[in-house]
Amino acid sequence: MTNPTQPNGDHDGPLNAFCVDLEEWFHICAADTPYNDPETWDDAPAHVVEDTEVLMRLLDETGAKGTFLTVGWVADKYPELIKRLADAGHEIGCHTYFHRVVFEQTPEEFEADIERCLTSLRDISGQPVDAFRAPGFSMTRDCFWAYPILRRHGITTDVSIVPAARDHGGVDGFTRDPFMLHTSEGEIRCFPVSVMSIAGKTVPFSGGGYLRLFPLSLVKAGYAQNHKSGRPGMSYIHPREINPDQPRLELPWKKRFKYYVGIDKTLDKLRWCLRTYRFTTIAEVVNAVGDWPPYELTGDEIHPVRAETVSA
Repeated sequence: MTNPTQPNGDHDGPLNAFCVDLEEWFHICAADTPYNDPETWDDAPAHVVEDTEVLMRLLDETGAKGTFLTVGWVADKYPELIKRLADAGHEIGCHTYFHRVVFEQTPEEFEADIERCLTSLRDISGQPVDAFRAPGFSMTRDCFWAYPILRRHGITTDVSIVPAARDHGGVDGFTRDPFMLHTSEGEIRCFPVSVMSIAGKTVPFSGGGYLRLFPLSLVKAGYAQNHKSGRPGMSYIHPREINPDQPRLELPWKKRFKYYVGIDKTLDKLRWCLRTYRFTTIAEVVNAVGDWPPYELTGDEIHPVRAETVSA
């Protein structure tokens, strides 16, 4: 394995987005835990501020910027943390208010949650807050109805789609490239989460449990695949993933493995990635993307716009 403290120095390479899903350690999707009810959250041990400060120091150390996709409840509880992130030049994005997966909500519930979250984040950060990620990457084919709602409330970039199979999300077989989605409420730039091809399968590699589990040689191969195709990479992490001393929830064994494997190695791997590649905010990366192929939302389907339709 490559030594994570020794960078390869590829800082002349393509821009990549560094994302933090800014949530507490107990914000775990699709799991039966003592913290399913938001009424219990204030009674839980608090770690998000301390863990986020570790990530802030790492970004300062490596000269990188990032996008902190923030749960609205966290912003309301710790407004000074959000102000510090904004003052440091990081981008604030929306990760819903109560961290509920999209497909478990009605459109009305989702819209109310998004409106509440965006109102808080914009007021606290002083930023436009126009980037969105669904909790658990739960933007599936069954809930593309969320896109017009997001656009109506000022979201112009979505980073929710994983073009691979996932347990509570993912759009297997979907395009890996950034694209412009035309909705009834306007256009949204969709920037899919980075994936790679391994033995004929498509898998994420650059964030979460995949980054914690995979050797750095495989992570490096994933970035190389994407960069060779002219595609920016995207790394993502949760504050809890750099804290080996966080409380551990009783979870089914598969989910327990997914959430806790390799936590003691995460910080070194992140440091290696941030030193090796060029990372910045989602906003800067999408502004650097030159080609945004047009896609259209028709009913519940997203499909490419035919060339003759564009020329007409």
